[in-house]
Amino acid sequence: MKARALALLWLLATSWPAWGAPTAPPVTQPVGASVEELLQLAKTLNPELAAAALDNDAAKARIQGSDALPDPKLKITFDEISKNDAGWPSQTGIYKYTVQQEIPGWGKRATRRAIAEAGSREANAQLEERVAEVMMRVKTAYADYHRVHLSMDQTSELIQVMRALVEFARVRYAQGAGQQLEATSAEAERGALSVELTRLEKERHRIRARLNALVNRPPDAPLVEHPHLRPMPADRALDPAQLLERALAANPDLKMSQARLEGAEGENRLAGKNWLPDVEVGFGLVDRREEGMQDGFEAMVGLNLPIRTGWRTSAEQEALAKKQAAGERVNLARLKLESGLREALLSLEEARQVEKSATEILLPQARIALQSALKGYEAGIAEATTVLDAVQRLKKFQIERVKAQFEQQVRLAEIERLIGGDL
Repeated sequence: MKARALALLWLLATSWPAWGAPTAPPVTQPVGASVEELLQLAKTLNPELAAAALDNDAAKARIQGSDALPDPKLKITFDEISKNDAGWPSQTGIYKYTVQQEIPGWGKRATRRAIAEAGSREANAQLEERVAEVMMRVKTAYADYHRVHLSMDQTSELIQVMRALVEFARVRYAQGAGQQLEATSAEAERGALSVELTRLEKERHRIRARLNALVNRPPDAPLVEHPHLRPMPADRALDPAQLLERALAANPDLKMSQARLEGAEGENRLAGKNWLPDVEVGFGLVDRREEGMQDGFEAMVGLNLPIRTGWRTSAEQEALAKKQAAGERVNLARLKLESGLREALLSLEEARQVEKSATEILLPQARIALQSALKGYEAGIAEATTVLDAVQRLKKFQIERVKAQFEQQVRLAEIERLIGGDL
C-alpha cells in the first residue's frame, strides 16, 4: 500500500509540468500565425505580468492579518521584597504572573480590514491594467509587423515595374528613339526603391525583437513571415454610448482610482477612531511565598487616554486630504477615459474612410494610369517622366492605405484597452 502511494506521488510530481505550468514553444519554432497566439503567449510568459500577479497575491495575503489582535503581553511582578541586614533586597514575598491583551474597539479592526481589502482591489486593478497595456503593445507591434511586411511586398512589386521601365528606356535609347536621361532616371528610381526595401527589412528585424521581448523569447527568435491582420469589428460594435458604458464598468485605470478612494476613505475613518480609547484586559496568578498565605488570582481592565491631540489632529488632516485627492483622481480618470475613448473612435473612423477611398478609388485609378503610361511609353507616344509620375502616385496611395490599416489596428487596440476587453 505504501509503495502504491509513493508511486502515485512520483507520478504526480513528474507529470506536473504537463498540466500545471505554462509551457513555451521552442525558440526555433516560428510563432505569430495570428495575433491571438502571441496574446496567449504574452499572458503566460510575459515577466511584467508575472510580477504584477505576484504583487496581487501579496495584497490578498495582507488581508488575512489586517484585523488581527496585537500580541498579548506576559508580565511577571516581584512584590513585597524584604531587605537583609545590609539593606539590600533579600526575599520576594509575592510573585505575580499576568497576561495582558489590548483590544482595539469601536470598529478599528474592521476598518483596517476594509483598508486592506481596498488595497487588494487596487492591486487586482493594477494587474488588469498591466494585462491590458501588454495586450495593446502586442496588438500594435503585430500590426506594425504586418505593415512592414505589406510595404515590402508592394515595394518589390514596384521594383519589378521599374526594372521593366529601365529595359524599355535602354532599348529606346539604343534605337535612337529616346534619351539617355530616361534610362538614368528610371535606374535612379529603381535604386531608391531598393534602398527603401533594405530599410524595411531592417525595420522588420527591430519589430520582431520587440514582439519577442513581449512574449519572453530571444530577440532573434523566428516569427512567421506572413502575418495576418485581425478583422475590424462591425459598425454596431463601435457604438460610442455602449463602449463608454462598458469602459466605465471595466476600465482598469478607473477601477484602480476607485479602489484608492475606498482605501483613503477607510484611512480617514480610522484616523477619526484614533480619538476613542482602546481597552486592555489582563488575568494573572498570585504566588505567595509566606507560610500561611494562600495563592490567588488577579484581573485588570485598563484604557489608554487619548489626550495627546497633536499627532491625532495631524493624522486626521492628512487622511482627509488624501481622501479628497483620491476623489479628484477618480474624476480625472473618468474624464480622461471619456475623452480618450471619443478620440480613439474618431481616429478609427477617419482611418477607415481613408482606407476605403484608397482601396476603392485612388489605387485602382493609379494602377490604370500606370498601365496606360507603360503602354504609351512602349508605343513611343508617352515620355518616361509620365511613367515615373504614375509610379510615384501608386506608391503614395499604397502607403496611404497601409498607414490607414495600421492606424485602424492601433486605434482598435487602444479602444480595447480602454474598455478592458476585446471587441
